[in-house]
Amino acid sequence: MQEPSLVNDSAFRREWIIRGRNFGDGQVEVTVTRFDRYMGAQRLHTLPKAKRGESENSEDNQIAAAKRAKQQVRLRCKAIGADRMITLTYRENMQDKERLKLHFDRLRRRLNRIQNFQYVAVPERQKRGAWHLHIAVKGRQNYRVLRAIWISVVGADNGNVNVRNPFRQRSQQHKLAAYLGKYLVKDFTEHKMNEKRYWSSRGIVIPERHPINHILSDDPVKAIVIAFEAAQEVGASLANCQAFWNQDLGSFWLATKGN
Repeated sequence: MQEPSLVNDSAFRREWIIRGRNFGDGQVEVTVTRFDRYMGAQRLHTLPKAKRGESENSEDNQIAAAKRAKQQVRLRCKAIGADRMITLTYRENMQDKERLKLHFDRLRRRLNRIQNFQYVAVPERQKRGAWHLHIAVKGRQNYRVLRAIWISVVGADNGNVNVRNPFRQRSQQHKLAAYLGKYLVKDFTEHKMNEKRYWSSRGIVIPERHPINHILSDDPVKAIVIAFEAAQEVGASLANCQAFWNQDLGSFWLATKGN
């Protein structure tokens, strides 16, 4: 480990923590997080924090919950290798979210009788107020079977099914995962606090996040370079990768596409 450095000659020591997840098939995520350690009071982290949902700023709570759900949707989509998106809609102006969940439960149970239906589903409200459902799945889907089941659930002439790959190129699962997650943040006010914001099949195994490195440095570039090198070391390609850097938060995120 490098020699300790001080941030602005203060009692803070700047550290960078690099972690990663490997989803296989060339898909990895690597994060870099800045941490300014106060060397004069090691016990500050023991101060009590507000429990989830108890903060005075309810809007901030909602946004934070939406971001957590967005992360889980992204990770679960990658874990199942989702590369297609099914959209279930209503012709009527159906504004009952519980009814949407009931209808989807009926559809997925019937699909599970004929296939291993793995999914990550996110409800979205349309401008007219009606709910519809985006579902990330892997592989080609039998459109006729999907439509027949959905129509039998919601009633004749009352529903439609669309199956598509929003990203025509191969190995773009990382983009589909991010694409689906955006609905959670966009419509965060449509959900109650502590309400489930997405639905997913059971048994999805998300790879554990493992430590890659922990360095002491005032320069974020050193940590970011380590992140890129770590992705390449496990065989991931940096072509068409996604990367995000937030200077204020000292946070970097890298996602590679599948092989």
